[in-house]
Amino acid sequence: MHIGIDSHSAEHEGEGNATYGRNLISALFGAAGEEDFVLFAANPEHPFYRALPPRGRSRTVRVGQGRGIARLAWTLSRAASRQGVDCLHVQYLAPLWYRGPIVLTVHDLGFLHVPDSFPLGLRLALRVLVSRSIARATRIITVSEFARRDIVTRYSVHADKVVVIPLAAGPAFHPHDSGKTTQALARYGLRPGFLFSLGRLNRRKNLERLLLAHARLRAGGVSDAPLVIGGKRDHGVEEVLRRARLSGPGPAVRWMGLIPDDDLPMFYSGAACFVYPSLFEGFGLPVLEAMACGTPVVTSNRTALPELAGDAALLIDPESVDDLAAAIARVLSDAALARELGGRGLERSRRYSWAETARQTLAVYRGAVSG
Repeated sequence: MHIGIDSHSAEHEGEGNATYGRNLISALFGAAGEEDFVLFAANPEHPFYRALPPRGRSRTVRVGQGRGIARLAWTLSRAASRQGVDCLHVQYLAPLWYRGPIVLTVHDLGFLHVPDSFPLGLRLALRVLVSRSIARATRIITVSEFARRDIVTRYSVHADKVVVIPLAAGPAFHPHDSGKTTQALARYGLRPGFLFSLGRLNRRKNLERLLLAHARLRAGGVSDAPLVIGGKRDHGVEEVLRRARLSGPGPAVRWMGLIPDDDLPMFYSGAACFVYPSLFEGFGLPVLEAMACGTPVVTSNRTALPELAGDAALLIDPESVDDLAAAIARVLSDAALARELGGRGLERSRRYSWAETARQTLAVYRGAVSG
């Protein structure tokens, strides 16, 4: 069986779709089975493709992007047809003219629920094209029961068409010894014991309330731990930071931008607490990565985050600065609680693996082709 995968998102940095694409493809290339893969890339010379192990007749094929318009309209359809793939796997948007079986991954419907976190043009395009893609798809993959229910309800999709396949933290995410962590963080001018938050920085990440909660803790003398924020700045975040009046650099808040993959586990391991008060998530991969590093977590009590975190995190109302500040203070002031949360998170994270994600995804491919 020849499986086509639209892999261009794996070439990006600091985006959830990229993390999904890279880890899934890597795990598929290492999975048991006779399937071959055709990766439809924007840049076949990208280091990600060169690092993949050989697998049968698998290959990487260049597909013109044209800012996404050309790929969606004709180049991906044409390439998939020419390569003779048995099914095509895409994220969110199916090519308009491809007539073979399509496996569609929809991580969440954030463009409907938190539209201000998307540029207007992208938001309008997703409203139109995701609906069409869901109707066209042979099978739909999503990443949580919350997201599955949302897709089924919003688009009146038969529940059997939508399969939940969770994500995972990669093997690099595990507790690291204090010496190695301290050495890595020193390169950034940091010492262990900070508060850490990570994600693509847009309005849904709730940064304004996080910054206000952190300022409240410092002003009240509860904690002088700096807040370290990593991730790519995204649509609308500058206005959020201006409203919070904390967007400028200073000793209390450190903006790290994109953190290299090799160093990211050290940031989790060096944090006294990982704080993720997101307003909307289809999964919440940074929460799982933090738990895999044994770091205590404070996160939101809504959307997919309670499903992911269970009793391994403190869950708060993300719209309440009081709740957020109180939960962070509990973790920082109660060493026994911090250890307990770290242990629970570590244990919970072991339920997830990219190898299992790949195994389940292969089963979806086979089902799409056979039926």
